[in-house]
Amino acid sequence: MMNFMNDNDFDEVGIVGPRFSWCNNKVGGGRILEWLDRCLLNSIVIKYIQVAMVRHIAIVASDHYPIVLKIFNSFIKKKGILKFEDVWISFHASSCIVSKVWNKSYDGDDMQILKKKCKRALKELFFWSKAN
Repeated sequence: MMNFMNDNDFDEVGIVGPRFSWCNNKVGGGRILEWLDRCLLNSIVIKYIQVAMVRHIAIVASDHYPIVLKIFNSFIKKKGILKFEDVWISFHASSCIVSKVWNKSYDGDDMQILKKKCKRALKELFFWSKAN
């Protein structure tokens, strides 16, 4: 199984719930518990999902625990990310924008202030570049 996963770029998704996914429905020493059912994702899917979890739910009419893949949507949002463009350095106006934002006073502890200044400067540069 490990060779198959490595050869095909699969990773196993972490589980929540019972450790085993199969039971032979016997009692006592004859009882066998195994982890058979798994969820595999390749690195391309993991890159876009980032956070996923498999949950085993209760057995209803089978000897297998059904599995459910949970994708956390709060981590999928990528459209709002702004990135610094190296070309901005070549314009004098960009250094003026950064200086203006950096000299402004903000409330909070040092890390909050740094985060606010970086975020604000990046946002100002983004809108300046869109306008020009």
